[in-house]
Amino acid sequence: MPSPSDLKPGVLLISEPFLEDPSFKRAVILLCEHTRSHSFGLVLTQPQEVILDSIMDAKVMGEIPLFAGGPVDPTILQFIHRRPDLIQGGQEISPGLFWAGDFEQVIEAVVDGTISFQEIKFFIGYSGWSAGQLDRELKSNAWMVSQARIEDVFEEEPGKLWRNVLYQKGGNFRVLSTYPDDPNLN
Repeated sequence: MPSPSDLKPGVLLISEPFLEDPSFKRAVILLCEHTRSHSFGLVLTQPQEVILDSIMDAKVMGEIPLFAGGPVDPTILQFIHRRPDLIQGGQEISPGLFWAGDFEQVIEAVVDGTISFQEIKFFIGYSGWSAGQLDRELKSNAWMVSQARIEDVFEEEPGKLWRNVLYQKGGNFRVLSTYPDDPNLN
């Protein structure tokens, strides 16, 4: 069973199979920050139908995929990347994985094609927890924890990520990965 000491930037929070909250159903969240006062993460499993170009002022970005980072403040744009050589000022949350950075450099790298979508992800909104809230949720078994792997964070088929991450954990987690979305249909 995971403990609050397992919570740190760079871990994945994997929702338990029967969590009904639509914002977190079968969700995998990359934890970007965890302190005594708050926790912050981005949902990796919820691609949106809108594209980044549709929310930017200038139509220069092309068809960039956009993810719902969580239910908190969908007016905030966040990004994660693995190209600190192109984007300065990001915070390393796991070896080779960065959150945020110089947005002007991001725009330039995307427009001129020097960064690919296997190296950067954009999110609107985020997932946030107040002091102690995530610790309590972890103790109540709402989340499982796994160290983030770069290939999971940039999974090209986010609909498969929840099952894949659980399967990789092995043991009883493999069994959980096979649970149907609706157990009544079993």
